[in-house]
Amino acid sequence: MYTIFHVKAILFCCPDARKWHNVRDMAFSLQQAQALIRTARDNNRMPHALLLAGAPSAGTCELALYAATLLNGCRADSLDALHHPLCRIVRPSSKSRRILIEDIRTIEPFLQLRAAEGQTKIVIILEADRINEQAANAFLKTLEEPPPQTLIILVTEQPSQLLSTILSRCIRMDLRDKDSGIRLTPVQQAFLPACARALAGMGKDISALALRSDFLQLLAERREEISKRINAAVKEEAKAISQGTDTRDWEAQQKDTTTALIETEYLAERAQMLDLLSLCIGQAILLAAHGEHVAPLCPEIEKLATRTSSPELLKRSSAIDALREDLNFNIHEALAMDNRLLQAFGAL
Repeated sequence: MYTIFHVKAILFCCPDARKWHNVRDMAFSLQQAQALIRTARDNNRMPHALLLAGAPSAGTCELALYAATLLNGCRADSLDALHHPLCRIVRPSSKSRRILIEDIRTIEPFLQLRAAEGQTKIVIILEADRINEQAANAFLKTLEEPPPQTLIILVTEQPSQLLSTILSRCIRMDLRDKDSGIRLTPVQQAFLPACARALAGMGKDISALALRSDFLQLLAERREEISKRINAAVKEEAKAISQGTDTRDWEAQQKDTTTALIETEYLAERAQMLDLLSLCIGQAILLAAHGEHVAPLCPEIEKLATRTSSPELLKRSSAIDALREDLNFNIHEALAMDNRLLQAFGAL
């Protein structure tokens, strides 16, 4: 299905948008996205902010470079090689790999400059999901009242980590991988064997309980690893700024921020694990309905599709959606999984 973001992406560049009133969710190829931006430029309908969502392999950075080339005639083979007086690139620079408020403040004077007729001031923010809360709030003011002749491009693999107020002020374009293949994140790769076992035993409560145990164990391991990595990064950053002074107060001041960083990454990985469960059942639904061009992530998906009806699979898939909603409302994690995973994988 098309999301509202994709509807907006088509509306902003199409002079006659009425034919898109029934559009549904999709991800664009790099070539399709380039054509949309070119059409928007030709029809004088360029937005002031674009959100390019997708893996680097999908071409998000290439699309950002294409926009800069199209609007300002930039000449570069990559964003790293992009040097133009009307282009700025912001990326995570601190030891904790966050975009800080100082990084946002450096672009504010640039955005207030006046561009020549027919040119555009372009700011490209890479790994935009790494922006911290202070920087995000400062950046929101720029999005709310953008200076004229300005285009801000946010590039991210995890748009869900951005503030909803930022998302609502951008035209979002999701890009799909060039090879149209499915690329699992590291935590999804680690979780796939447990998913396969649960799919093989779907319909038995013991399979659902085993999946719950595997899910929570992997989450605990990931939280510990994330905590160690971020705390180590904060200590390294403290050393870098200390210059021989006592950094204990600084580290204490960073405690809330560090905790928030850990929680953000933890929740992102938990969401990726839920996405994998939805994807596995979704592939089984497509196969059960004799869909074409489905490459199952594991053999258990194809076997499940041969012995389970589409209506039953749809019902089980809705239990995963309900689990995601429960967790978003901060229902106790283990209790929510007890209930919903039994609905998704246990006896009906």
